[in-house]
Amino acid sequence: MPIPLQGDIAVVEEGQVPDQPHGGDMSITTHNEDKKLFMECSIAGISFYDIDAIWNELQIGTKLALVRHKDNAYDKNAVAVTLVGDYDGDPDDFDFDFILGYIPRKCNEALAAMLDMGWQDMFETEICELKEHVPYSDRIHISIYIKNRESTEEELEEKEGNRLRMVVITEEDKWRHLSEQLWQKGYTYFRWGGFPPWELDLPSKGDKVVFLYHDGERYFMYLMQTIAIGEQSIPFLEDVNELYQVDDCTVYVLSNVVGPIAMENNELKLPRELLKGKYQPDERVSQSLSDKLMNIFIGHQYS
Repeated sequence: MPIPLQGDIAVVEEGQVPDQPHGGDMSITTHNEDKKLFMECSIAGISFYDIDAIWNELQIGTKLALVRHKDNAYDKNAVAVTLVGDYDGDPDDFDFDFILGYIPRKCNEALAAMLDMGWQDMFETEICELKEHVPYSDRIHISIYIKNRESTEEELEEKEGNRLRMVVITEEDKWRHLSEQLWQKGYTYFRWGGFPPWELDLPSKGDKVVFLYHDGERYFMYLMQTIAIGEQSIPFLEDVNELYQVDDCTVYVLSNVVGPIAMENNELKLPRELLKGKYQPDERVSQSLSDKLMNIFIGHQYS
């Protein structure tokens, strides 16, 4: 039975088998309430790995894992592809010799940004096509899905913990100084804290913080990530004495993930109280505002 086409998309009902292997620019979308197709692509670079040694273990539907390779010397947006069983979920402790290859450079930027934002668990990846007697660049094709499940109590608690933090800067000169540091160095640092420290919910390493400035007409934003805290910050400090001031504060180093983004007033309405200034991220914003900001940053990656 021929597969019905909607534009350039082949729509496959569950249980229906295409008349011929998927190829070219056509993408296959499966009607499945549990997940939605995010992208399909080939795996690049498999000629550099011993794919022939495991070729017979691969099949359509084999589950794969996406691993963000931030230290890749050739591509700052590198995303590796490996078998699920070879990856324990920690990219910092992963041996990149045990991969199938990489997401092609031409389509990895948005995916890399989403992984950097901590959205690893939202993806499900599997092999959708295998070709043995073709060039290596065309041998393995994969489908990457976004999972769309109803949240369990455990997932809701995890989502609650992933709500963004925010710092609101009201002085133009301080915002300009922050922007210059990010432009020149790629990172900046702050001293945050107070007494008693156990009553403050300050960032942990890896937490995301939104930095915002409002000039009365537009909002300007960065999404940054905490990369070092306390003594971990020494390599980033111009003056090591910053670390040892007696003021109940700790040094936090942050790098830029997305930004700067400029938005008009009518595009992002924030509570008036928040715009008066918030100089340390000692609490998380509401879930609705966190989701709205994340959608803005993700959208910026696609634009």
